Amino acid sequence: MDGNRTIGIAGVGKMGEALVKGLVVGRVVPPQRILVSDAIPQRAKEIAAKYDVTHVPTTAKLAEQSDILVLAAKPKDMPTLTDSLVGHVRKGALIITLAAGVRTAFIERIVDDSVHVVRIMPNLACAVGEGATAFALGKSATDHDALVVEELFGSLGRVTMVEEPMLDAVTGLSGSGPGFIAALANYMIEGGVRSGLPKEVAYKLALQTMKGTAELLLSDTIDPMTLFKMVATPNGTTEAGWKVMEARGVPQAISDGIVAASKRAAELADETARAHQ
Repeated sequence: MDGNRTIGIAGVGKMGEALVKGLVVGRVVPPQRILVSDAIPQRAKEIAAKYDVTHVPTTAKLAEQSDILVLAAKPKDMPTLTDSLVGHVRKGALIITLAAGVRTAFIERIVDDSVHVVRIMPNLACAVGEGATAFALGKSATDHDALVVEELFGSLGRVTMVEEPMLDAVTGLSGSGPGFIAALANYMIEGGVRSGLPKEVAYKLALQTMKGTAELLLSDTIDPMTLFKMVATPNGTTEAGWKVMEARGVPQAISDGIVAASKRAAELADETARAHQ
């Protein structure tokens, strides 16, 4: 990406910090070209010092100085954040909104036609270069904007462009996914400990198993249930464990959980839109 473009990140909570870390560690953008602000000024100062980027005291000032403006606030904070941007966004700037359920139309209503808007849903794994990110273009965004987003977030993991209505499902799957997978890892570790392993051994084995399985599925493009059948030999250990999980409704519960998270993303979008009707 053009190293002369300045990236401003408004909101440096968990996702905002993950993005800053990914950009700096991955050398995607020089640290001196990254600006940060937050509703809690001390938080922004801490992140600026931690990653050697620049703290800006207000989001208005951040918008005035940014060629690419990333809005990483929580959905409930977006109305206040967008109000603070009115009249301050640079002409021709690219705005990237990360907040779950905040539609491009919500941002486009406060900027002029020269400003392009992209809605994106990354996840926390961007901090280690293994993010899963999907994005959608707003009405004025261009193919060039898509390339910028792909270059920016492609350095932080895998990127996919989708139609905007799909982003609520993306939020439920890969946006919320790290939380679901971390909880699953916790209970796999617990099962290992209950079976007699020291916790540190169970921890390493469970996480490497999850990582290795994901890499195997990605590299060989094996259908997940095909891989399952390769592992689950008749009357074997995997089949014994799977029967318990099926009996307790675990597979369907996981699928239903993704649907529930996706529906909540859509509800958040509606709530945010109503806040400024």
